Amino acid sequence: MALLAALVGAGIIGGIILLIVAFQPAPPKRQRDRRPAKTTALWARTSPRTRLLLLIGVVVGLISATLSGIIVLAVVIPVAFVGLPLLLGKQDTRERDLLSALETWARSLASTADTGSFTLREVIAVSRASAPPILRIAIDRMHNRMSGSWSNAAALRAFADEMDNAWADEVVIYLIQAAEFNAGGLTKALESLADNLATQVKQRIAIYNERDKPRRTLMTLTGIVAMVLLGIVAFSRTPQLAAYSTPVGEIILTVILGSFVLLLVWAKAQTRGKPESRIIINQAPEESA
Repeated sequence: MALLAALVGAGIIGGIILLIVAFQPAPPKRQRDRRPAKTTALWARTSPRTRLLLLIGVVVGLISATLSGIIVLAVVIPVAFVGLPLLLGKQDTRERDLLSALETWARSLASTADTGSFTLREVIAVSRASAPPILRIAIDRMHNRMSGSWSNAAALRAFADEMDNAWADEVVIYLIQAAEFNAGGLTKALESLADNLATQVKQRIAIYNERDKPRRTLMTLTGIVAMVLLGIVAFSRTPQLAAYSTPVGEIILTVILGSFVLLLVWAKAQTRGKPESRIIINQAPEESA
């Protein structure tokens, strides 16, 4: 029966792990290459911090299971050490940071283009020095493509694909119009777009602040649950709590903890905003950079 309880608990925790992994931020897109076995590759991609938390969780879980006789803790605690930082961590601010960077870059482009003495390629070259760090590598790559065999429009589209953001598409559309049609009014268009981006950044800051309030409440609630679990481990040998070391008690404890984790997963899902649809459709580049 103890083995059955451990297997049931492991199955529930395994399902929770899959849900936790599903809500992790997507990794940056990379070119495909030959990789080792999946398990080895997964461990290699795991951050040193996560590895340390997992090892600490395994040690604490084994000690807790040994002291309390609650076998399922050997699985629950390592999962908690790894999963709780993901579920209760701060929101991903990459989109907000990207919009803020695009605003700064758009204003830099507008001020340089306003002189009227630079070509589009030269305007982008001048903007490289003051480009925000989040954009600098992509802008450098775009400029190198323009300086090579790529057309200006193709290099701009490749930049938009790399950014993969609707607001970056808007900046690129104005630049493509200036490159292909020598359209006037580029400076005013970029300044207007920068103002819109500034508004978007303010709105996102307000949204993130509102979403952070439930996260802090859940952190407090998680602390309370952790204290209760610590009490169960410490007094599991007493008659009042001895039931948790039985197979049925372990299953009940696993279901309770699993339900709480599902609540955290649901709350995390509510904070994930849906990205806006792209304006520029992905196109295959003319040649490799």
